[in-house]
Amino acid sequence: MELQRAVKLALVATPAIAEHVTPERIRAGIARPEDAPVIIMAPAQVDILGRASGGQVVAEVSMKLHVWTAADQSDIAHQITSAALLALMDAPRVDGVQVDEWERPAMAWVPDPDPAMSFAHAVIALRCILRWRAS
Repeated sequence: MELQRAVKLALVATPAIAEHVTPERIRAGIARPEDAPVIIMAPAQVDILGRASGGQVVAEVSMKLHVWTAADQSDIAHQITSAALLALMDAPRVDGVQVDEWERPAMAWVPDPDPAMSFAHAVIALRCILRWRAS
C-alpha cells in the first residue's frame, strides 16, 4: 500500500499529468474505466524473498499502471504516459520502507480489448526490491 501511495504522489506532483488527470482519477483498482483520462494502479504482485538483518523482510514487488484516454486523444495519452515514465524513472520515497533496487519503468501500448469502446490504453510496468522491518 505504501508503494502505491508513493507512486500516486509522484504522479500527482507531475505537472504534465496534473494538467490532464485529477488526483482522484489516479487510483488503485482493476476495473476498466467508464471515461478517461485515468490512471489505474493494478494490485501489486509481492514475492517474499526472505529476511534481512534486524528482522527485516525483503520482497520483490511488481505492479502495473494502466493509462486510459479516449482514442481520439492520442496526443494526450502520449503526454501522460511520457510524463509518468519520467516521474517514475527513479524510485519514489516510500515511508518506512527501504527501496534496495528500482528498475526503470517499461511501457507498452495495448489495443482496446472491447472494440465497441474507443480508448487508448498504455501499460507501465514497475518492479522493485523492498526491505522493511516486520511488526
